[in-house]
Amino acid sequence: MTTTDMTRRPTRRRPASVGPLAVATTVALATAVMVPANANAQDSSAIPELFPAQNRLVAMGGSPTGQCFGAVSTSINPDAYPNSSSVGWAFGVLGVGPCDLTVTLSWKNLDTGATGEKTAHVPAPRISGGVPDPINHPYEAIMNTGGGPIEYTLTTDGGAVAGPITITTPAYTG
Repeated sequence: MTTTDMTRRPTRRRPASVGPLAVATTVALATAVMVPANANAQDSSAIPELFPAQNRLVAMGGSPTGQCFGAVSTSINPDAYPNSSSVGWAFGVLGVGPCDLTVTLSWKNLDTGATGEKTAHVPAPRISGGVPDPINHPYEAIMNTGGGPIEYTLTTDGGAVAGPITITTPAYTG
């Protein structure tokens, strides 16, 4: 051995990129929808809601328990009610035990400075859209943002973040 061989430092592995994780999650979600499960565990209509679209935030990551991984999304309707927006939720979270995942949609009116948030809880693995859980009544989907540009950010207590995006809520003119 030469002196340079003995002083060579070990190479460090680079962390996996989000791309392979997104592909793995997509394959896992597709498989989960095809595999029979009880009626409360899956809702294949939620799958399209887990992909990026206009007025939608999608966050991918794990749960605080480390036993779940997947995607959560919010679809925002800026014209839901006068001076308000509404939110729809979708979950594609797979795992082998309790997830105990809390998802938070935060908003800020860029004209007035008003802020607020909506939260959803994912206690266990699930593939579902936002009706009925966590929205038990249509009023629970309403966010009184006021009119103007509203900035939205989606976060989870598992470390996933999506956004911010800005969506304009029409001002009430009645």
